[in-house]
Amino acid sequence: MRYVESAKAVKPMGPYSQGIVGNGMVFVSGTVGTDPTTNSMVNGGIKEQTKQALESVKAILEAGGSGLDKVMKVSVFLKDGSHFKEMNEVYTSYFGSHKPTRTTVVAGFVKDEILIEIDCIASL
Repeated sequence: MRYVESAKAVKPMGPYSQGIVGNGMVFVSGTVGTDPTTNSMVNGGIKEQTKQALESVKAILEAGGSGLDKVMKVSVFLKDGSHFKEMNEVYTSYFGSHKPTRTTVVAGFVKDEILIEIDCIASL
């Protein structure tokens, strides 16, 4: 097992890792729309937060030796179900024709400004 960390993603604020490589897979912790350079939520709404969360996921995957094209499972947590269409538009722009399995859940978050959280599992 190897811990993965990317400067292009927000450092964990608790007892967890950005990602872990093990058994030929990369496990990425939930990421939100926080800009790693300012440690603040990105300006805008669900589209901007989805883009930032996926940029962080991408950076962690790459630091672990994988990439978006090797993602097998994605979990998306939305604060508001009405954001699904806009989130899906941004999501599709990142994954294109690659279609990993996905679960999308409407959930509450610790901070009110968080609109989305994304985690994933990928192969190496």
